[in-house]
Amino acid sequence: MRLLFIKKSSLLRDGIVELLKRQFVNSKIYCCGESDESALIELGQKADLIIIDIHTAIAVESFAQYFQSLNKKVIAWVEDVSAPNTASLFALGLDGYLYFDMDEQALTQSIKLVLEDKRYVHPALANCLLEVYVRSQTKKPEPPIELLSKREWEVLQLLVKGYSNMRIANELYLSDKTVKNYVSSILHKLEVPDRTNAVLTALKKQWVYL
Repeated sequence: MRLLFIKKSSLLRDGIVELLKRQFVNSKIYCCGESDESALIELGQKADLIIIDIHTAIAVESFAQYFQSLNKKVIAWVEDVSAPNTASLFALGLDGYLYFDMDEQALTQSIKLVLEDKRYVHPALANCLLEVYVRSQTKKPEPPIELLSKREWEVLQLLVKGYSNMRIANELYLSDKTVKNYVSSILHKLEVPDRTNAVLTALKKQWVYL
């Protein structure tokens, strides 16, 4: 793997780069700030995966779209959810959205998921991302009925509404254990790591209504 981390030079960036080198020992890890956009583009063209700090002083959205057009995996690094460009970057549907307050294990696992063609969204960013998808949801849902069983679609619909397993169990007259089994089956079939990403997938693909 060749990974590019776009972030202004700092002790934090240096620490993250060392972490990545330690966890991905057979990979090339590059880093670049905002001072040399030509170098940024050149390194990005070489990389398989690009992590962009959304607070970097470059046209982050344009660069993210450019790298997407090259079929690169693109991850947003977020330190302030209220940043002006956060919503527009969420609307791009990047491969991952990381929050700076992650430990080494979580960061490593999130990158591995993206490399496995799965989307990762840090829980701290889920609400903001959900709002973007909800605002963009204008078409009638067209779920692939064959993907899940009828009962699994019912459970997924309630997950989208924010129901807990216990509340889903009460709503559908099921046991808590049965609901857990349905949720696990849904995550497996949708190839997502957790219920947050299952909800995001369903909303993005416009399979369900809120």
